[in-house]
Amino acid sequence: MSIQQRVGFVGLGDMGEPMAHNLVGKGFHLTVFDVRSEPLAVAKDKGAHLADSLRALADTSELIGLCVWSETQLLDCFYGDRGLFASQATARTVLIHSTITPQMVQRLAADCAARGWDLVDAPVSGGRAGSVAGTLTLMVGGDTEAVRRCDGYLKAVGKNIFHIGDAPGAGSIAKLCNNMMALCNAFVVSEAKKLASAYGICEEAIVECARVSTGNSWFIENEGFFDNLLTTHPQPDVFYKDLWEAVEAGKQKGVELTISGLVALAGPRLAEERKSILRERG
Repeated sequence: MSIQQRVGFVGLGDMGEPMAHNLVGKGFHLTVFDVRSEPLAVAKDKGAHLADSLRALADTSELIGLCVWSETQLLDCFYGDRGLFASQATARTVLIHSTITPQMVQRLAADCAARGWDLVDAPVSGGRAGSVAGTLTLMVGGDTEAVRRCDGYLKAVGKNIFHIGDAPGAGSIAKLCNNMMALCNAFVVSEAKKLASAYGICEEAIVECARVSTGNSWFIENEGFFDNLLTTHPQPDVFYKDLWEAVEAGKQKGVELTISGLVALAGPRLAEERKSILRERG
């Protein structure tokens, strides 16, 4: 792969903006698109080119990465006025970094294939810090040859790259499984702190005890991460959106995800409750 591979990138948000900056920093000829002018100006200062539409971005980019928040936004990117599918270009490879259901990935993959395009789903994990550092974990689903064409791109934004399966959608399943385990754990850690506080025990003592006991987890080892996410993340439904997508994916296969479903239902209330506690502490 030539480092001058012409790459397009859509979605300069909390995760996507640092990814785009890393692609420019690694020498890619990068064209970006976002609905907001501020991140576009920053990307231009770093050396990226700006597209005035998604169609124009697809016209000039061999490889296109999308890092938008929801399925609705993703559908707009492909099917909207002057969207990606308005382009007449062929032989494009599209990477989807959004966390969505495998059914949506498969729908988009089929429509890409009808146009002679390849689709690879490559959702990411590692938070904004991992995005800035270029150390993201990417869970990749797609044809081996299509994934190979993305190798340099993937290594520019991530450190841990897992080719989960040859069919688009495999990466999304891996990401949903990861977020099921992560989010359920994050909420139960918060509930453990709530119980401790009700008995006059400080949260720090419970965390220190768990850290050397069977209650240990990533959210114990990275104490404060979840609370910071609660108070700073621009998307309030980040704490339960992926759980609902996992429940829906399970339903499509006749698999009942009881615990994840309960946490998804309780998520909005639990998140607001924890934020209220944090506000009271100042």
